[in-house]
Amino acid sequence: MKKTLLVIVLLAMGCKSNPNKQIEFIKGYWEIESVYKDNQLLRTFKINSGIDYFKINADLKGFRKKLKPNFSGTFQTSKDVLNFKIEIQNNGLFLNYIDNDTSFREEVLEANKEKLVIKSNSGLVYNYKPYEALDLSQ
Repeated sequence: MKKTLLVIVLLAMGCKSNPNKQIEFIKGYWEIESVYKDNQLLRTFKINSGIDYFKINADLKGFRKKLKPNFSGTFQTSKDVLNFKIEIQNNGLFLNYIDNDTSFREEVLEANKEKLVIKSNSGLVYNYKPYEALDLSQ
């Protein structure tokens, strides 16, 4: 019985993604798909006029910026930038935003090449998919 319990506990611990391996997937262009709170869907986004761009440096500092795609394949950008530092704590991955007037923390629940899931301080869970430019040549 004790061996069975030990195996179950070890399997459960192994199912949680390694936060260090998730960092590389945060970088890039992400389009929001849906927002949840307390496991209830609040909103889905079929079309987005803006996307989030995440840049991470070797020192685990980076920034997040809102971009609007143009039909020409370029982006219109705002001057607003949210700087952050990545922190791994209790096997969790966190983005600590460190701007002058802004100080908050978000938890990265999942990050891979197909999905980015971020939970805000207020309990909102944002589900992102990789941004794909529209192909208007057809």
